[in-house]
Amino acid sequence: MRRALLTGILLCFAVVSAAAASLDGKWVAKLERKSSKGQMETVEVTMDFKVQGNQLTGTVTLTTGRRPVTMTIENGKVEGDRFSFTTVQRGRKGDQKWLWEGTVSGDELRGTRTAEGRRRGVPFTAKRAS
Repeated sequence: MRRALLTGILLCFAVVSAAAASLDGKWVAKLERKSSKGQMETVEVTMDFKVQGNQLTGTVTLTTGRRPVTMTIENGKVEGDRFSFTTVQRGRKGDQKWLWEGTVSGDELRGTRTAEGRRRGVPFTAKRAS
């Protein structure tokens, strides 16, 4: 009985560790958003993740037709196949805080990016960069 319990605990730890480790590396996504002129534009998002235990760190870079904007990941967490973190985008009109949440499955991330104070976020799907 005791051995079965220990085996179960170790198996759960291995599954959580494997999911967390699978986030390490670069991921690329495309997001649709309204530009400052009110037109829809596509933004390429590169996420560079580093996982230690259940802590997620790294950077998120947004690339449009203009120069790239790189933000540091804050409050990053990994729980099983789920992840969450925040970024702060600095701009002429002030700072905008974003909440990123999602899941990882193999070489694909699915989630949402939600502006602070908003109810709905923008969905994204990211693929592991080769």
